[in-house]
Amino acid sequence: MKLTANYHTHTALCGHAVGMTADYLKEAVAYGYSEIGMSDHGPIPRSFMSKEDYANNWLERQMDERIFETVYLPDLAHARSLYGSRLKIRAGLEIEYLAGHDDYYRHLLTKVEYLLLGVHYFSTPHGLQNSYMPVTKEDILMYAETVETALATGFFKVLVHPDLFLIEYRDERGEWLFDKTAELVSRRIVEASIRHGVPLEINLGGIRKGRMPGRVDVDYPYPRRAFWNIVEEYPAAKVLFGCDAHRPSELADSSIQEGFAFAASFSFPVMTKLD
Repeated sequence: MKLTANYHTHTALCGHAVGMTADYLKEAVAYGYSEIGMSDHGPIPRSFMSKEDYANNWLERQMDERIFETVYLPDLAHARSLYGSRLKIRAGLEIEYLAGHDDYYRHLLTKVEYLLLGVHYFSTPHGLQNSYMPVTKEDILMYAETVETALATGFFKVLVHPDLFLIEYRDERGEWLFDKTAELVSRRIVEASIRHGVPLEINLGGIRKGRMPGRVDVDYPYPRRAFWNIVEEYPAAKVLFGCDAHRPSELADSSIQEGFAFAASFSFPVMTKLD
């Protein structure tokens, strides 16, 4: 099996990837892709959060609004002129959702065709919480609320790595935890995705990180099997693969076959491309 479409693709502008749009399109053509979406981390205005939160959530290293307008969009346009006759190319962004700024997301959608929702940080009563830092039961409930609120806006085409909230949800021994709260959060996320017709992504970037010791077996940091067991209970859920490519070669590396094998262990079908 091979992947012929991917909508989760980064460039060097995110500060932790290599290559620009044309580098990815060249590889996509060579690998036989019929469709690709570029979706680097979207700019979040500094005014949306404190100076400390802006720095602590890695926003200093990724493109800002100026780079988005003067580098990212022109780079996409140039790459399309080179490869647009050989495959379908979509312009997008992966971005956080911060409530109260819906006009900004509407503005971005006049510039690109789609937005991916990636919740790397989210609002809580004690401030912004990063998904890669230790989280509590109360925190992951706020993660679920963020996803529900964001998907209800209609701005987002895919919910990427929907199980990221589990990566630092651990028990007193520091081992991965999937308890009643995690199950509730998972169900809220899946049900919101169904309610708003938004596919859930099996993130191949998490598979690329390798298997890590879990509480009862060996699992990926994401996709986490416990979460996808919940997804399997919902026949109406939509599922899509996402390469989360940070270098061109990751459009066709071993994570894809591992992802196919992971998905094949469940009963749900996986979409081959977006509408």
